[in-house]
Amino acid sequence: MLRLIGSHYHFRRAVPVAVQARLGRTEISLSLHTQSKLVARERAAALYTRTGALFFLRRQRHARREI
Repeated sequence: MLRLIGSHYHFRRAVPVAVQARLGRTEISLSLHTQSKLVARERAAALYTRTGALFFLRRQRHARREI
């Protein structure tokens, strides 16, 4: 989830297989633009929540199309 690359922290999360084709990627990786581990953990937690919601919505949209 958190990676220190150089002097800055980065967020990384694998994209679930069920939504990889729709998102066109296998992982999401973003710079958190901070050197502070505490700030990085807060930002990563927020991104984890947002990406989880994105994955959920993508699965739901796909499920509706199959009905």
